Amino acid sequence: MQTQETLSPTTKRELVQRIIASGPFNKSERLSSFLLHICELEVQGRAAELSEKEIGHSVFRLPIDYDPSTDGIVRSHASRLRRRLEMYYMREGSEEHLRIVIPRGSYQPRFERIELNSAAKQTDQSEVALSAKREERVESSSPEGSPLPPLIKEEQKDTDLVPAVSRRVPWLGIVAGFIVMSLISGALLYRHFRTANLTDISPLAALFTKGRPTILVPGDSGLVIWQETQHRNLTLPDYLASNYSKTHEGAFSPEEQIALSLLRRRYTSMVDLEIVQKLSNMAQIYQAEPLLRFARDVRPNDLKYNNVVLIGSSETNPWNQMFQGTMNFVLTKDHQRTLYTIENRHPAHGEPAQWFSDPADRLKNAYCKVSYLANPSGAGNVLVLEGTSMAGTECAWEFISNQGRLKQFLKMVDWRDHQAPHFEVLLRTSNLGGNAAASEIVAWRISN
Repeated sequence: MQTQETLSPTTKRELVQRIIASGPFNKSERLSSFLLHICELEVQGRAAELSEKEIGHSVFRLPIDYDPSTDGIVRSHASRLRRRLEMYYMREGSEEHLRIVIPRGSYQPRFERIELNSAAKQTDQSEVALSAKREERVESSSPEGSPLPPLIKEEQKDTDLVPAVSRRVPWLGIVAGFIVMSLISGALLYRHFRTANLTDISPLAALFTKGRPTILVPGDSGLVIWQETQHRNLTLPDYLASNYSKTHEGAFSPEEQIALSLLRRRYTSMVDLEIVQKLSNMAQIYQAEPLLRFARDVRPNDLKYNNVVLIGSSETNPWNQMFQGTMNFVLTKDHQRTLYTIENRHPAHGEPAQWFSDPADRLKNAYCKVSYLANPSGAGNVLVLEGTSMAGTECAWEFISNQGRLKQFLKMVDWRDHQAPHFEVLLRTSNLGGNAAASEIVAWRISN
């Protein structure tokens, strides 16, 4: 027996979070994003806006004017989504009293109370089991060139963290050189965190939660050289549209041609890779699942609904711009003066309106910023580690990963809760041969 009734938004969102954390969903980013998107619009009373083109644009990043008759990605994923929901209710969700139903021919979800007697429930589970087996057989036997294999490959890209992505991203071959070091550092980290209170002060405890993936996004280093030749910063909309050179007027200079060639490849810094490696080790300690994404492969919905770590300044990781509207300290490159600036939007007493970092400064002062924020949906957290140089990014990591520094900082701001608040911390360090020296806190803000 199925009944519809008025349910609170919290009840609906909690059900969606349980589903995307379950086995049938936690290894499929696209299906999770699909479900989150359509359910969130339903919760907001905007289900009437859902259509194939709207979902194609919002979830799959297709052009707003794309033709659904020639691209059936939304329809094929909707079918898979319905089957995965059935699998959830057969397994982890077998005791749920609330069900999400997506009627065939529609993309508007319904939240229904359901009461089944034992016999009906057993019959329903048998039918779902057969459906799941059929799906597995179809996916394993689909011929090359059919619509299904590319979708399967896309999902496998999410599950095979380093091997699958490394086939597409040449620079990830460097990670292989860290295998031995990874094992050693992982053992040391495990011993260290075993003796620490993991749930007390570290934001990493909130970023790495069991059963929920955390997306790690290193910087896109090729962007730096291109922006240097253009003497301007690349905006996030241009980055999303891969609109690097379409607005360029006239012929490319030899320097621009080299920069454009590098931009078309995928590079990141060694500092970013080392941070990714250490974060992956920590994720295992917390029994969480790390997912590596190159910046160009990230979608807006990834940052809206998941725990995310963004590594590098907006110059190398334009996704930082998505959160600058809520930041007090904003780090940017001033290409006209060849300076890095940190804007202080609301200076406290005695604070300057800006800080500057000159790469030509003989003292080689560098700044770094750690931003621990709520994601746009409020259901997860975002950690942004950025600096005016690679040494600055390293400085940001050393601060957030040091339990002692965090304790000192929270004591300094008189924070007495048992969990770390959302905050921004600006630090200054010295660039010694590309590495960060000891750092000092310059300014901070507490968000909650």
